[in-house]
Amino acid sequence: MKKLVTLILFLATHTMYAQLTTINPDTVCYQTAGSIYQVSNAPGYVYNWTILAPGVITAGQGTNQITVDWSAANPGLIVGAVTVDATNANGCLSAPSVLDVFIYDVTPTINALGPFCETDPCVPLTANPAGGVFSGTGVVGGDFCPNVAGAGGHTITYTYTNGGCTFDATINIGVSTQPVLSPIQHN
Repeated sequence: MKKLVTLILFLATHTMYAQLTTINPDTVCYQTAGSIYQVSNAPGYVYNWTILAPGVITAGQGTNQITVDWSAANPGLIVGAVTVDATNANGCLSAPSVLDVFIYDVTPTINALGPFCETDPCVPLTANPAGGVFSGTGVVGGDFCPNVAGAGGHTITYTYTNGGCTFDATINIGVSTQPVLSPIQHN
């Protein structure tokens, strides 16, 4: 009975610790070039890191910390993306530590607008996913105002931020000059 209680306490303690300290998979913003991974440093250990393609180690191989370029990776989950093991001074090899990586991407879209005339009133801008910020000539709050933008082509940008990642979408909106007629002439 004493062994069973000891085993339960051991498992409960280690399970709670693992749940509080393990973040797997790691989330990386799409086209990120400088993700840092590390394990605790132990004197005399040589660390061997393995990164699944298309990830590339750009610094730190052999140390307890590396930098990885994920910019060529497609969005989605990469199972077993980062692996590290260590060899101590006596040549003993550790069990590997493995981390999955999720490449996070959101492609915002702006609903098509226009064409507009330069005297048209403001119209609401909409985009998916909701919650981003519009910017550009003629943007007032969440509206596009042709009468503020004036005639010509205008680039509107929508910036969406989530989970520490920022994504942009742009659209070009045309605003035409209002036609002007001469007064009616009587012959």
